[in-house]
Amino acid sequence: MFKRKLYCSNCNREVQPGEVIYAKMKVPQYAGMVEIKAYLKNESKIFCIDCSKQKE
Repeated sequence: MFKRKLYCSNCNREVQPGEVIYAKMKVPQYAGMVEIKAYLKNESKIFCIDCSKQKE
């Protein structure tokens, strides 16, 4: 299976497993989501903890 890597939308740093992230996204239209990482990568903006603190 393919490993999907997530990157911060602001600094382009790869988000590590277990790291806290903030995601700006719309509510999914469909009730069932098979793969959360794919949805996050395609339908949201991900911010690492450092970039989210800068935006505050």
